[in-house]
Amino acid sequence: MKMFLFVIVLTFSTFGTVCGVSTTDYKNLQKTLMTNYSNKVRPVQDQDDTVYVMTSFILADLNDVDAVQQRLVTTAYLRIVWIDEFLQWDKYTTGVERLYFKQKDIWIPDIVLKNGVNKFEELGGEFYYLAVSPNGEVEWLPYLVFESKCDIDITYFPFDTQVCDITFISWSFTKLEVNMTLFEDSPSVDFYDFVENSVWGIKSTGARRSQSDFADSTVTFTLHLHRKPLYYVMNLILPVVLLGVISLLVFVIPADAGEKMSFAVTVFLSFAVFLSIISMQLPVNSEKTSLLGVYLVFQMSIAVATIIVSAFQLRLHHRCEERKVGTFYRGIVRIERCLRCVKSCSDKNSKKKYDWRNDSYEPKVDYDDVGWKDVSSAIDFVCFWTMLFFGIIVTTVLVVYMNNGIS
Repeated sequence: MKMFLFVIVLTFSTFGTVCGVSTTDYKNLQKTLMTNYSNKVRPVQDQDDTVYVMTSFILADLNDVDAVQQRLVTTAYLRIVWIDEFLQWDKYTTGVERLYFKQKDIWIPDIVLKNGVNKFEELGGEFYYLAVSPNGEVEWLPYLVFESKCDIDITYFPFDTQVCDITFISWSFTKLEVNMTLFEDSPSVDFYDFVENSVWGIKSTGARRSQSDFADSTVTFTLHLHRKPLYYVMNLILPVVLLGVISLLVFVIPADAGEKMSFAVTVFLSFAVFLSIISMQLPVNSEKTSLLGVYLVFQMSIAVATIIVSAFQLRLHHRCEERKVGTFYRGIVRIERCLRCVKSCSDKNSKKKYDWRNDSYEPKVDYDDVGWKDVSSAIDFVCFWTMLFFGIIVTTVLVVYMNNGIS
């Protein structure tokens, strides 16, 4: 038993002798490495060599996709790794497996966000510590809220997908001096404690670097985003469609009720309000137009036509009965009566016809014997079915195009 305890004590003593590092040894190694070290010189013995900087993007939060300002706001950090040939040591003789240096004390690549929308500033800060391995591998993890430009395609709003790039560049050095590249054994865009956004989802990610040796040394991380449309369907699209159905009721309200014009104007103003709401959600862009905006403009045009027809119809309704009804208006009445009751129109021997206003049969009248109230009623009937037909066609076309945007 004593022999066993002796072996255990000897083992731990040996392990502590080999692997244990005193504070003095740690300080001496740091001091030795920093002797004659300059953070203004690229960390290669031969200054004609290239410093390869491997980069990956770790996304923590998709804060906002501002369609009006056309910018993407993300919370993320970069994992940046390079070899510093001036910070190398033998870990077996020193016993030190890792050192930490402040960002300002050693050389770092001057990486900046190329397509940012705020002020041009370097990554990281003076409080950052960079981990250095014995082979000179330096790992830098600058954390920041990135605000980058993103061209927003509003054609299929709110069923749109967006492709946003986040581009980083080594600003001062050429690609032959500092070559920014990607990790080969790990994903270029990764997620760390990622928080799902309530409006936007991520379909896929990608990354690429500049290919030409004479191009700028850049890496670009791409986010393929899709908008979650439920909020806009429930609060925007569905009310607009229902409002388009309600607008047809203008031709159902009797001319004698005195509410036709006020109802028609109210519907028009409601469409104008929805159009202003959509305009606030979209960027000022003359190159691409939202299909939903076009649909609203169409509905507003229908509402304007409804107001014009209603005003003209009310004037005809109250026109003096002694005034003769013209051929054009008689044709509208003929169309209305044929659409209401085809049998009575085609049966020349029929003695009676259906009176839709009184819901009863009455003796058939001659088509030449019509009054202005009959013309007013015929205009209501014909316009109701005409507007309904065009509304269904345009809504169907909108749904088809939106479906193409989703797919």
